[in-house]
Amino acid sequence: MIDKIKIFYRNNTIWVYLAKYILISLFLAVFVILIDSKFIAVLNLIPEFFLTSVELAKLILSTLAGSLLTITTFTFSTIMVVLTTYSSNFSPRVVNNFLTDKTTMKVLGIFIGGFFYCILSLFFMRDTFSDYSVLSATIAVIYAALCIIYFVIFVFRVSSSIQATKLISRVYDESYEIITKALDYRKDQVSFDDYEIGVFRSKLEIISDKSGYLELVGFNEILETLKDMETKLIMREDIGAFVSKDQIIATLYYDEDLEDENLMKKILEDFTIQGERIAYNDYRFSIQKIVDIALRAVSPGINDPNTAIHCINILGVLLSQLGEIRGRYTVIRKEDCKSEIVYEDFNFKEDIYFSFHQIVNYGKADISVVIAIFNSLKNINNSSSDDKTPIIEEFADYVYMNSIENFSHDLDIEILDRAREAV
Repeated sequence: MIDKIKIFYRNNTIWVYLAKYILISLFLAVFVILIDSKFIAVLNLIPEFFLTSVELAKLILSTLAGSLLTITTFTFSTIMVVLTTYSSNFSPRVVNNFLTDKTTMKVLGIFIGGFFYCILSLFFMRDTFSDYSVLSATIAVIYAALCIIYFVIFVFRVSSSIQATKLISRVYDESYEIITKALDYRKDQVSFDDYEIGVFRSKLEIISDKSGYLELVGFNEILETLKDMETKLIMREDIGAFVSKDQIIATLYYDEDLEDENLMKKILEDFTIQGERIAYNDYRFSIQKIVDIALRAVSPGINDPNTAIHCINILGVLLSQLGEIRGRYTVIRKEDCKSEIVYEDFNFKEDIYFSFHQIVNYGKADISVVIAIFNSLKNINNSSSDDKTPIIEEFADYVYMNSIENFSHDLDIEILDRAREAV
């Protein structure tokens, strides 16, 4: 349930932040209005320096309302320019990384909240208040100063966001966090390179009721449902995989007499399928973002091989972390539960192939890119467990055979051979 709430929050982060700051501004406006209208008798306790006349307050509030609306429009235009830059120069998949950035969301929320504060204060500022001073304008001026500070922070954030190295670093942090979380979960489970189903009388195929990306599987909830039954659930699809309606996503093996239809509906409720892929538990999606940036960098339109090399180095670091993992399948068990779940959470051979094969295909004619791939493979091999060495060697041969035909000069071939041997 908590994970579902987190995914909902990630999908609606922008609206959550906007609603948060608008509500704060509305509560602030209501509180100040109650003070100005003397429903809360604290005006006499406030120094005269912080109070203004009603006419001056109206002038300040109306000016700030227009200014905040103007700067909100400018901020939105700036965001659109950055999103266009992200989509054209990096990848459409990293657009959401800027949209959901805390600074971006805070700036929009604070500006829009400030506009609502000024408008609401003006609306409730009656002529009957003209005989005494009010606090609304002073709060608005303080709020405007806060807006200026956040606008400066936003400008610096935008200037750094469009730098490729900064973006790659943020995507790397995202991937590293997801992989680390998956490894921590694995510590309490058992992992194998292969599994046996065992002998069961019957099986129940869990069929998807809609199309989309498999973003979350509630393993604990499923085991809680099956705790009194002796069953084995085999996952057929990985987190992040696209599943279509009526596709088999898992198979439940059992011996007991069960109400298949009701049980399938109950288990299916613990599978979260969404129309948009997100990097919550899906480390492959975060890696794909880095691959996309590398592909744009080696494209003829951009032609920035150094950015591609940086991406390849980052991929090498992430795959080195994956190379330390032993076992493809995780057997998920729970105390006081007779059932277990078998899930393929890591497949190093597929991970290394899908991380590099597109870069190899589009960058195989650039020797600097090919050399960077071999160096990255060398670093992965040095950090990985011994059982991963044959996989890395096989992929190094794949890279060599795909790229060697693009080079005819003896010096290029010599350097390429040396890089291959170093792996």
